[in-house]
Amino acid sequence: MRSRHYHWPAIDYALYLIMAAVVSVILWASLALTLSILTAPRASAHQAVSGFEYPVACCSNRDCAEISPDRVKPVSSGYLIDGKHLVPHQDVKRSPDGEYHACFPTPDILRCFWAPPPGV
Repeated sequence: MRSRHYHWPAIDYALYLIMAAVVSVILWASLALTLSILTAPRASAHQAVSGFEYPVACCSNRDCAEISPDRVKPVSSGYLIDGKHLVPHQDVKRSPDGEYHACFPTPDILRCFWAPPPGV
């Protein structure tokens, strides 16, 4: 005996519309995500957490950061960092956020140093 198959165009069309809607949502969501990634503001690789820009000459995209005041000792000729890096007063940069910052391309080399203004 032969089985009967019913063809219901209305159901086929409804399934088509549902699939088209799902595909459309996925495509629009993908487009929105791509645009948000491409247009999102980026923090500069040369940027301190507080937002000021480290000069490119000081920073190698990874070696500048805020440092603890415990690592800094003011001395008569400048600042002594980590007990081994002496930065003369004329080489100290003024910190725009009132914190100490230093750029160490290697642990033995201090490239740039920022200190808060005296009395801050």
